[in-house]
Amino acid sequence: MSAPLLPADETDDKGHPSGSSFGERGLVFLSHSSRIRTERELGENDSLRDHQHRKNYLINLLTTLDTGLPRLGFQAWLDKKNLEEGEGFDTLIYDALARCRAAVILIDRDALDSSYVLAEATILNFRRTVGDPIHILPVLLGDVTDNDVNASKLGRILRLDSLLPLRPTAGKTDDTSVEPTADEIAQALDRSVTRCDTADSPTQRWIDNVSSYLAGASEDALLRAAKAIGVDPDLWLTTRRKPRALAAAFLSCGPRPVYRALQELVPQLEPHRVQRAVAHVQPLWVELDAAQAVMAATSLSAPDHVVGLPTRAIRLGVTLAERATMGDFQYPVRSIPEITGEDPINELVTRCDHSLRDELNLSHHYTREQLTAQLDDLKGAFVVLRCDGVDPATARAVMDGLRRIYRGIVIVALAPTGHRLWQAGNVKPAYESFTQAKEDAARKYVSDTAQLANDLIEVDSDD
Repeated sequence: MSAPLLPADETDDKGHPSGSSFGERGLVFLSHSSRIRTERELGENDSLRDHQHRKNYLINLLTTLDTGLPRLGFQAWLDKKNLEEGEGFDTLIYDALARCRAAVILIDRDALDSSYVLAEATILNFRRTVGDPIHILPVLLGDVTDNDVNASKLGRILRLDSLLPLRPTAGKTDDTSVEPTADEIAQALDRSVTRCDTADSPTQRWIDNVSSYLAGASEDALLRAAKAIGVDPDLWLTTRRKPRALAAAFLSCGPRPVYRALQELVPQLEPHRVQRAVAHVQPLWVELDAAQAVMAATSLSAPDHVVGLPTRAIRLGVTLAERATMGDFQYPVRSIPEITGEDPINELVTRCDHSLRDELNLSHHYTREQLTAQLDDLKGAFVVLRCDGVDPATARAVMDGLRRIYRGIVIVALAPTGHRLWQAGNVKPAYESFTQAKEDAARKYVSDTAQLANDLIEVDSDD
């Protein structure tokens, strides 16, 4: 995997590319596994000799791409020093992952089970899901097949059938195939990557917003915050746009380090900045796989537009949807009162309909056609709805009724773990496993961060 990138628009003392030299067509992130492994780490029918051969080939291929891509208007992201010393992961790498216009994932046998390549692929695929303009190009090197990739964790993230992977014509991994393979990769990028304004992407908007909220903190406070999330202090000292670097790093951190970083910054920030920063980082407890599942429900081709979260806490349902949308204002997230009572289904639907109109500032007199016209100005909308007050069939009927009135909405259904709604299997949870420990940690994180903004949310509250 590549080493940490200095934040965009920066150069270090060694003259590495600055953000302003990302090329006319943007940055290309080169994802790979360069670490030299021990014999014990190698798979069946592999050897240290073959492994070293793969790494030597990879170095030559990466170096060739690094020098060749600028001729097509791209800037390759690559740290040559890291190719010699092996892999390293630093939170500042997210600045590269967040800014790149394209990513080339070089998949040899070592990349199939590399935790670093998997982490990069997860972030890149999430960006694709939320609508960022990013092109992902998997490249199968050597004897790696589609079946090999599909059987790996990396394959489950990438879903090759939707990405059109490149299978180099040479097929070999020797000195004679380096140039032809690099040319094929460059040509594939040249055909697929168009010029566009990446600053308008949901990810960049989020980073820009959060960095503006953190800008009031001192250099020393920013350094303490960077240390709290694990940024290397020496690397941090070469960083000029520190608030932006910190905001970008937040997106690749766990929630507790983000909370500790905010603790260092809050005393120096104005209250309104704290409130807005907290609102942006509260959804970071949500795992990317779950956020991706939620965002996938917005697709017109999605089999269902209802996703579930096994909890009664409304705030967890709201932040789940906000994580999926990266806080994009064109995806409003609203919660409405839970479904309760023994009224006929049409009356329950009407009650929910009126509540949702109030939340979206829509007149109760609007016809369905007028509602559709109003929602056409948005990319979509999320409705968080607690469903444990009625039986699963009634809950599903009410949700389907709302979906008929509001075309394009996604409903986040809430009910406690063990509720019949999940046992019935008619609502797919966003998480494959949302354990009590995960729920407890999420509740505490949201309450802790809210308290930084003087907003008291009791951990056990279901609000």
